[in-house]
Amino acid sequence: MSWHTPLGAQLTDAKQYIRWLEIYVDTGDIVGVGEDQYKNIPLAAYLYRLMSDPVVQMQVLTSPIRAQVFYSQVGQFIIDCVHFTRFGMQRSWTEMRDAQKVMHIPTHDQETFQSLLQRIDDDHRQDGFDRDFFEKLMAGGGLQHPENWEKLQRDWVGAIDERLRTESEEHIKARSDAFEQGMNRLMEMADGYVASHGIPMQQALQAWNLMNGQWTESEFERRMNVVRLQDRYPDIPKIVNLMGRKPDSSGREHLTADRGQQMKIEHSAGSDIEGITIGNDLNALLPSEVALFADQRMGDLFMQRYLTHRLQLFRYRSELTTPARKLSFIAASRRGPMIVCVDTSASMYGTPQRITQSLLSLLEQTAERLGRDCFLIDFSVGIRPIDLIQRRKQQRWQRLGMTKEDANFDLGAIPFIGGGTDARNMMDQMFELLDTEGSAYVNADVLWVTDFMIPTPPPDYLKRMAALKDTGTRFYGLEITTEDVPHDWAPHFNRIFKIRYRPVRKY
Repeated sequence: MSWHTPLGAQLTDAKQYIRWLEIYVDTGDIVGVGEDQYKNIPLAAYLYRLMSDPVVQMQVLTSPIRAQVFYSQVGQFIIDCVHFTRFGMQRSWTEMRDAQKVMHIPTHDQETFQSLLQRIDDDHRQDGFDRDFFEKLMAGGGLQHPENWEKLQRDWVGAIDERLRTESEEHIKARSDAFEQGMNRLMEMADGYVASHGIPMQQALQAWNLMNGQWTESEFERRMNVVRLQDRYPDIPKIVNLMGRKPDSSGREHLTADRGQQMKIEHSAGSDIEGITIGNDLNALLPSEVALFADQRMGDLFMQRYLTHRLQLFRYRSELTTPARKLSFIAASRRGPMIVCVDTSASMYGTPQRITQSLLSLLEQTAERLGRDCFLIDFSVGIRPIDLIQRRKQQRWQRLGMTKEDANFDLGAIPFIGGGTDARNMMDQMFELLDTEGSAYVNADVLWVTDFMIPTPPPDYLKRMAALKDTGTRFYGLEITTEDVPHDWAPHFNRIFKIRYRPVRKY
C-alpha cells in the first residue's frame, strides 16, 4: 500500500511525532507542535494539549523517572494512533486508486458520471463531499471539461482524507482519558518506588532503560540487580569516568593532537557556512535566535537555551582543520568519543556477561547524557561493530512499538558468539575508526572488556597500537577473571583494571 497525500503523510509520520516527544522530555520545549499550525492533525493537536498542561510539565521536568515513564507511555500511544490510521489508509487503498484514475475513465458520459457520483456520495456524505455542487458543475457540457473532472478528483481525495482525519480524532478521544489515567498511575508508582527504596536516580534510569518500557516492581528489581553490580565492583564507574576526552580550553585533562584530529579555531569567515548546529556561541547565532533575544517576552527562553547549549548556530567549514600527527598537548575535558571492544567468546558467559551489561548500561547513559560518540565492537571468532547510541535509540523505538515501516532501522543487540577469541579483526576495525581522517573517533579512548585470554596478534598490530598510544589515544582494559592468569597485554595499555569474581557452582 502506497499513497501519500499531504494529510495522509502527516497523520502517519511516526518519526516526527517521536522527535517532538524526545525534545519535550529532554528540554521541556514544545517544538514543531502548534495549536494553530496542526489543529487539523488530531494527534499533533492532542500532543500539544497534553504537553502544554502545567501539571504534566511539572512532572516531566522535575522527575527524571517520571519523564521516562511519560516518554514510554506517550510514545506507545503515538505508535498505536499511527498504526490505527495506517490501517485505515490500507482499507482505503482501492478507493484512492480509483480516485487517481478518474481522469482516465474511457467514457465521460452521464451514466458513468451518475454512477460514480452516487458511489462517492454514499461513502462520503459526512466527509464534506458536495454532491449538489457536482450535479450543477457537470450539467450541460460540463462532462467534457477536464478541469471539472480534476475538481471531482481533488474533492474525492479530500473526502477520503477527511474520513481518515475524523476516524483518527475519534480514536484519540475514545482512548485519551483511560490512557492519561494509566500513565499518571504508572508515573506515581515508579517515582514512589524509587523514592521509598532510596535508589539513586542514575541507577533507577539505567534499570528503566534495561526494561521493556512497562513498569513492574519485579522486573525493575531484576534489572536493578544488574545495575547494582556497579556498587559491588567500583571499578565499573571508575572506568566510565576515565573514558573519553575532547579538546576544551577549560578542561584540566590533556590530549595530544593526532592525524585527522578535528581542531576548532576561534574565528571563521561568514562566507563558508557548512550547515547548522546547536551550542551557545553568540557570534554564530541564526537570525531567528537573534530575533528571540530581541523579544523581551522571549528573553527567559533565550537564556534557557543559552545555558543549556541549545541555541541554533551556523556551522562553518573553516572551524575544522586537519594537522599532521604530532605530539602537542592541549587542554581537554571528559566529553570525547569512546570505543568499547567487548569479548563475547564462550569464556565470557555468565557473571562476566552480567558485569559487561552493567558497564555498557552506565556507559550508554553517560554518553547519551553528555552527547558523546560511543562505538561498540563485539568480538570472538568474528566481529560486529555497533554504534551504541544509535542502537540505544533503536531499542527505545522498538519498545514503543515502532516497526520498520515507521522507522527504517535494524535492531542491534550483543549476541554472545561463543567459540574462541581472535583480536585481529577487532583491531582492524578499531584502527579504522581511530585512523580515518575526519572520523569522530580520532583520538578516542579505547576500552577492552575481556578475560585477556587472547592470542598475541602479529607484531605490526602491536606497533600500530603503540604508535596510536604515543600520539594521544588511551587504551584501557577491564579484565574479568576468576583467577590471576598471566598474559602479555599489560605493556600495550595505559591501565588494565581487574575484576575477580567467584564462579557459580552447580551441584
